[in-house]
Amino acid sequence: MRRWIVAVSLLILFSCLLISDADASEMGFDDAIYGYETHGSGHPDYYCVITSVTSNEAILHLPSVLEGYDVRSYSDGAFDGCSSSTLIVPKNLRAIEDGAFSGCESLKNIYFMGDRPVMGDVVPKDVVIHTMPSTTGWTNTEIIEMVTSNGIDYALLPDGAAVIGGKPTDGIISIRNEVNGNKVVRIDDYAFSGTMMDDGNVKRRSDIKSVVTNDGLQIIGKRAFYYNDLTEIRISDSVKEIQDEAFRACYNLNGVSFSDNVNHIGFETFRDCHSIMELTIPKTVRYVGDGAFYICDSLESLNVDTNISPRMFGYCTSLRELILGDSVNDIGHSAFYQCESLESVRIPEKVKDIGKEAFRDCVSLKKTDLKNVENIGRMAFRGCESLRVMSIPSTVSMIEGYAFADCISLRSIDAYGMAPKGDDTVFLNVDAVIHCKGDAVDSWESSEFGLEVVGDLDGSGNAIVSLAIVGMVALSILIVIVLIMQKKGKA
Repeated sequence: MRRWIVAVSLLILFSCLLISDADASEMGFDDAIYGYETHGSGHPDYYCVITSVTSNEAILHLPSVLEGYDVRSYSDGAFDGCSSSTLIVPKNLRAIEDGAFSGCESLKNIYFMGDRPVMGDVVPKDVVIHTMPSTTGWTNTEIIEMVTSNGIDYALLPDGAAVIGGKPTDGIISIRNEVNGNKVVRIDDYAFSGTMMDDGNVKRRSDIKSVVTNDGLQIIGKRAFYYNDLTEIRISDSVKEIQDEAFRACYNLNGVSFSDNVNHIGFETFRDCHSIMELTIPKTVRYVGDGAFYICDSLESLNVDTNISPRMFGYCTSLRELILGDSVNDIGHSAFYQCESLESVRIPEKVKDIGKEAFRDCVSLKKTDLKNVENIGRMAFRGCESLRVMSIPSTVSMIEGYAFADCISLRSIDAYGMAPKGDDTVFLNVDAVIHCKGDAVDSWESSEFGLEVVGDLDGSGNAIVSLAIVGMVALSILIVIVLIMQKKGKA
């Protein structure tokens, strides 16, 4: 997934001249692929325009946000690669360009969840438009049936009922299994979120304390509880997907657990959840988006058995206990950036690459086991100032710039193979001795690392000097025993 962001001034959304800042793409949970252009120089000015949609899903729920960018428009030809027969358009869409749906030949129905966006006669004549009651700008459309039960609003959509909002009873949101014979399968985007203000700040929603989901719920939508003051939620075992930013900035959410059925946790899903203290992520989770638990700064204990995405646990400053399961085979960039309470980490055997800045400024880190790592990314351990000794396995072939720079306490490095590739910044501000096997001395001395090299490791990886010391101690003990026996004999 790629993004090149160039700062520009905020463009007027409804102008026909849409100048892109960046091109990117994202695969949705349903295997739909969205190409999009990003615009703006920073929050709240940035947004994106969907330029292409590739999907074979019969019923496709279009995203309201892609990796933190509000989706505001569909461009001309956006659905040329889409074979869906039904599209469900989120309520925050603002504009649709002419020709957006012209290439979607299988299209039969479009469900609009919000007010009419700025658009011309873009919907093909044989396509039925469905709209929500009380939305504005629409004429001659089919009205989507709604049900309100115990203060919760449900929309009856072609693939099941969706929770679209409502008010709690005594602070509790209780979601039904079905309404009017329709199974409740999703909590829709923004259903219980805070309110985005014109200045870019979010007015928090404070009337919800607890959420009880039903056993048939499958999806918790994007920003469903964004900036919400809820304290607890029971995620039912049937939930498969928790989408982007669903619980972002739920400061008081004090616990969350995932069943083995959850296989997708989206972009920044639990970012800034400051009250979560323990977390287990099972290996059944196939995808975790960037920054999923970013700045969960009360998290103390973590057991994770799936790939570690970029920024996944960055700034989790209270994290002390970390268990990485055997299913982990990737550690993304900045994954544990500034986890300043973390003291040790064991890298699983399947991990080959440690991303750039993955453990940067983990100032309490004293011990690391790199197992079968082949590449150590740029600044991966920079600033780990408590690290005193470490080992570089023979599998390591590349150490990128500044990887161990400013590890000011590092004094001893056991190197079990020939010197990997790397430059003179790798150990910047480090005064350590590299211990290696005799036949590897030349490679380490000719490297650019600039550290003292001693060929005192034997074939088993034990320092020869250590063996000598042990032998001397043993000999000294034997001499003492002999002297004692001689004295007893004289007596």
